[in-house]
Amino acid sequence: MKKVSVIVPVYNTEKYLRRCLDSLVNQTLEDIEIIIIEDKSPDNSNKILDEYKEKYKDKIKVFLNKTNKGIGYNRNFGIKKATGEYIAFVDSDDWVDETMYEKMYNKAIKDNLDLVLCNFHKMLEENENLNEIEPEFIITNFKNTSLKKHADLLLEVNLAPWNKLYKKELLIDNNFPEDLKYEDAIFVVKALARANKIGVIYEKLNYYLVRDKSETTVMDKRVYDILKITQMIIEELKSHDYYKDIKKYAEAMTIRNLFRYTLQQKYQKDKKIANDFIDKVFHYLNTEFPNWRENKIWKKRNFIKRFIEKNKLLTKIYCRLF
Repeated sequence: MKKVSVIVPVYNTEKYLRRCLDSLVNQTLEDIEIIIIEDKSPDNSNKILDEYKEKYKDKIKVFLNKTNKGIGYNRNFGIKKATGEYIAFVDSDDWVDETMYEKMYNKAIKDNLDLVLCNFHKMLEENENLNEIEPEFIITNFKNTSLKKHADLLLEVNLAPWNKLYKKELLIDNNFPEDLKYEDAIFVVKALARANKIGVIYEKLNYYLVRDKSETTVMDKRVYDILKITQMIIEELKSHDYYKDIKKYAEAMTIRNLFRYTLQQKYQKDKKIANDFIDKVFHYLNTEFPNWRENKIWKKRNFIKRFIEKNKLLTKIYCRLF
């Protein structure tokens, strides 16, 4: 058994792949395996992987898909192949500090943690240049804890899998949805909800790249998937006996997450989809959380943004004008 298995789905990222792989093969934690799933890329990613696989036979395992399967399938496949005591995920256009997994693994073992979080750099790619911008989520004040004890984890923790280390047992019955976009969110919430003990390293150890036309920035009809993912999240949280104690935080998280996508409908080319999606978001909130406008946590948000967000007509006007 390895100490850590790092799962890396690869699709069409030859421009970034060497930087990602170099950050992994040079980890200070030696007892590590790197599981790469190549998802039938149309570029030269496969040739780069052949080179690294030959050079680092003791660390890298490469699996080739015969057809394009998508990131959810690839991560689930990686979990099945992983032999590590702990599991991590890296996107192939991101990279990590070379000490990341040693620090996170040591923290996990020392404090007997199911889940370890770290802060991260958010890197914006503009015209071949990288500029660091402030992440929305910075963890500052959490000692070893659980969601039951600290419901505000739902608001403080980013719902992406790549700045986290998971005990393998925590991922039993927790797979990524393979037919939906925004699959990260339900996976991370399940991990947060089911972990008995969560720890934090406050250092920024992960580099998250934001680039044009990536999977996370494209706006199309798949935006409806966020409603399905949101319902899966609420059902997961309701399944725990402490839900009544964290409901207001779950409500605030839902409001924030959904309104992020209502406002992003300004990028939606099909205005019928934009309007219909906004209608469906308000219907969902009014049905699941009838008094959501009175949520004290959400009401701490900037007044102008909140004034637009809470009004369906103003939201639609904003998306048309901007």
